[in-house]
Amino acid sequence: MPTSVPASEPYRVGPAWPVTTERLTLRPVVPDDAAAFLGWRSSPEVVRYMYQPPWDLATAEQKLRAWSEAPFEEPGDVLVLAVVLDGGVVGETLLKWAAGPRQVEVGYAMHPGVGGKGLATEAARATVRLAFTRYGFHRVFARIDEENHASVRVAERLGMRQEARLLESDLRDGVWSTELVYAILDRENA
Repeated sequence: MPTSVPASEPYRVGPAWPVTTERLTLRPVVPDDAAAFLGWRSSPEVVRYMYQPPWDLATAEQKLRAWSEAPFEEPGDVLVLAVVLDGGVVGETLLKWAAGPRQVEVGYAMHPGVGGKGLATEAARATVRLAFTRYGFHRVFARIDEENHASVRVAERLGMRQEARLLESDLRDGVWSTELVYAILDRENA
């Protein structure tokens, strides 16, 4: 089990890849993951909760190329991980370094074809553990559309608590949505 990064050390201390769980492997994305990511990122049902429009292949290729080369060293940086099951990429998790001391946002999305198997929870749990033990973050939070019941269940399974309900805080396609903020602290992540 990795040890926590002392607060006095820079966050740049990165993990040895890949990270494995009982069923999954998590690793930084590579450009060749673009076609797999298109499997869920082009789905209107999935991306309606991701604060962006569905992707086409050109967008997938551009994003995966950028993410694969991006540093994770300071606020604003994003670390995107491919979630691999039986050799195939079936989802993603991410850590987005937030403003504020030792704060990071976690995100997760899975291909609809693997839903209902606990894979999102398993992948997100490993990503939260990574944020605390290898990067030394103090607080991990998730921003979730209130209508995204599956994502809310994942956050709750991770032991995150609801900290805020931002009523009609986002306008997408002419419809107001309410955002929930869930979070967990390093000392709460046993």
